[in-house]
Amino acid sequence: MTVVFPQILLVDDDPILVRTLQLNLERDGFQVAVASNGQEALDTLERRIPDLMLVDLLLPDMHGFELSRRVKQYLDVPIIMVTAVGAEDSVVKGIESYAEDYVVKPFNYRELLARLNRILKRTRNVLPEGQIIKLGSELVIDFARHVVAINGQELRLTPTEERLLAALARNLNRVVPKGRLIDETWPDGEGDPPRLWVNIQRIRRKLEPQPDVPRYLITEANVGYKLVSAT
Repeated sequence: MTVVFPQILLVDDDPILVRTLQLNLERDGFQVAVASNGQEALDTLERRIPDLMLVDLLLPDMHGFELSRRVKQYLDVPIIMVTAVGAEDSVVKGIESYAEDYVVKPFNYRELLARLNRILKRTRNVLPEGQIIKLGSELVIDFARHVVAINGQELRLTPTEERLLAALARNLNRVVPKGRLIDETWPDGEGDPPRLWVNIQRIRRKLEPQPDVPRYLITEANVGYKLVSAT
């Protein structure tokens, strides 16, 4: 089983903030590596490349701008600066030179999560507009026409169903954690596990020959769901 856990590198020397943020991010389906200074972050990048970095500016060994400059020299990793430095000049310099976003401490975690997910949606694999996904020999998902076709019989997708299917199709044959599916399907923050479950059941009734014994939209207990291309 392959599980899609986006990787975050958190660079901050505040142990309380780091622990709290790491626990929250891992709860929401992220894999989190931690570095307490700039050099440790650079050493970590030699071993693994994250999907996104959260970087404090006031690190003990180098400024966050300097760390970001070094990173951007050889890696195209999106960076969110998370710092107590809220001066306008600093914010402008950070966003213009190095960062995709800039969050000032203290911050609301849900706001940070929304910003993080917005950037990841843009920088990770995005389903091409008009994509057609074929599953098995009889099932076609046509995102351009907003339909599912089973042996030529077409069923319309609701906007919510389409967003959920697109999130699964971007990671075809891989498990997507429930938290990420909720965030990508309800970007306004209105999603929750019961809504996710209801929409999974609706999609199965459209996709599956036997919805109670799914072949294409599979549950991975206590983790999430995956869309599979063959059975």
